[in-house]
Amino acid sequence: MTSNTTNTNNNPSSTQENVTLSSAPTSPSMPPKNEAEPPDDVAVRGPPPLPYNLREHKLMIFLFWMLILTECTLIPIIFYFCIANLTEMRPGAMFAIITAMFGFISGGEYGLRGLRLAMKKDTYRPLFGAGRWSFDTVHLVLGQPYFVMTALMIGFSIPDPPIMRGLSIIMPVGILMVTIYMMWTGIAHHFGWHLRHHRLSSHVVGQVYPPLTFCIMEDITACDGGGGKEYREAALKRYNASPRFRRMLVEMLWGWAITGSVLSIVLIILAWILPVEIAYALGWAVPSVWGAIGAWVTIKWGQRSIRIENENWDKDQKVGA
Repeated sequence: MTSNTTNTNNNPSSTQENVTLSSAPTSPSMPPKNEAEPPDDVAVRGPPPLPYNLREHKLMIFLFWMLILTECTLIPIIFYFCIANLTEMRPGAMFAIITAMFGFISGGEYGLRGLRLAMKKDTYRPLFGAGRWSFDTVHLVLGQPYFVMTALMIGFSIPDPPIMRGLSIIMPVGILMVTIYMMWTGIAHHFGWHLRHHRLSSHVVGQVYPPLTFCIMEDITACDGGGGKEYREAALKRYNASPRFRRMLVEMLWGWAITGSVLSIVLIILAWILPVEIAYALGWAVPSVWGAIGAWVTIKWGQRSIRIENENWDKDQKVGA
């Protein structure tokens, strides 16, 4: 599919298959005023670089996701089966403990990134005039699932005894809410629809919807990873310059969205069919397995796509010239 939007790197769209790999970039975006166009000899050597090396942050990434795994899988499962089988604590008190611990780690990170985005200095905020209290896409996209998941945890824990089958669908419901919005941005990007009522991180009102995967990559690396505005500028430049990079992000979006939606729906159905304890264990364990497999596939997929992008950059530029 081609789009009638303009590429900020002045590469006119081509109808040839190996260049028109996804819809055109969302520009007419306004590049940062302090950003200079690279010389032609730099442009032909490869796509605009992303100034962030994940290998330098491996330990912190590992520790963070281990904490998330503990919160979203280990605590609900281990606490339930240990307390239920080794003590005489009433179920209501047991799930009150689990509910209190749920969201402690992710909620803390959510609050920390909110403080970074609200700082007087706009180091971590999206480009092009994002306000202190407008936050970024990741913050807003995760806010509603957090609220709904917490409400479900509390609501299903209050009855005596707690509604175990309802407590089995907490993670699937959260994943489904995110993947539905993922699919919306994928459809909007495919048809070239423009943002009308709100921005998506550094893409402002009036520009074409970006795939949500780009916003997630931009926001997490810039805010949580400390890349700041330098990374946001580089990521947007790469996105606008490289059709292959855009296609990779769109393909990843549909990979995550479809598998996550199907998995969530299946787990929600099974929660009301399978034996209670089996449904509970699956509801809390399977999403983490899916996330781990998806992360591994995404890394390998990204490495392969970026290698192909670099190898074909000169050829793509000549064909598109």
